[in-house]
Amino acid sequence: MNIEITENAQIGKLYIGEEKNPKAAMEFTIESGNIRNVKHTEVSEELKGQSVGRKLLDNLAEKARKENFKIKADCSYVQHVFEKYDDYDDVKA
Repeated sequence: MNIEITENAQIGKLYIGEEKNPKAAMEFTIESGNIRNVKHTEVSEELKGQSVGRKLLDNLAEKARKENFKIKADCSYVQHVFEKYDDYDDVKA
């Protein structure tokens, strides 16, 4: 499963499949203070039950560790994962 990422000065997206019509996507905004705020995560029916949302978040967390930024979660899915697991404590905003 190949995860791609696009990012500009204000927004970004991790996705699986085609950028315009992804099978799964995690969208975020780039905020001041070197923070990426995850706004939305969506996984298609075809990929549900395969921990794809976690894989997208793991990919973003790995990027955060390498590039020294923090992750904020307006997305209810990411909020839930942050509350349930301590794997992301080092990158949580």
